[in-house]
Amino acid sequence: MTKNKLRKIKIANDTYLWKVNHSHLENFTYSKYVEKVVVYLEGHKKSPLRLLFREEDNLALKKDLKKEKWCVGYPDTGVIWLYTYKPPLPNNESYPIEQQKTIYINLNRPAVIAKFITYFTKTQWKPKKNEKPLIIENALKFLEIIKLPKGYK
Repeated sequence: MTKNKLRKIKIANDTYLWKVNHSHLENFTYSKYVEKVVVYLEGHKKSPLRLLFREEDNLALKKDLKKEKWCVGYPDTGVIWLYTYKPPLPNNESYPIEQQKTIYINLNRPAVIAKFITYFTKTQWKPKKNEKPLIIENALKFLEIIKLPKGYK
């Protein structure tokens, strides 16, 4: 599901407008997929927060991409999940359900966006003072730093 229309979220006494969209890098080594989150403080459109979740950034985050990597935007736009390789079990048996769980982060969820807004306004994003965007090109690493709600819903 693509969210190109600006959505509203209220945090404390401030109203923010946000959207999520999927795009592709033109120059890449590993993967072209990108999920982009843009957040504005209402009335301060010149200083948005732009988070770029590039699958390409796995190259800096993960030691062995064949065993573990963050997958971005496919098949569901706005959803990022942690792929973990598990060798096949003998006799085509399935892994126990507790070992099959995958981490999903749905950027289309307001609860996820609220966590990003709260984190970045406390650290480096000052939309009332700044006159230019704060662009985080390697936002994938924040999936492992910020405690985000997991799952599709």
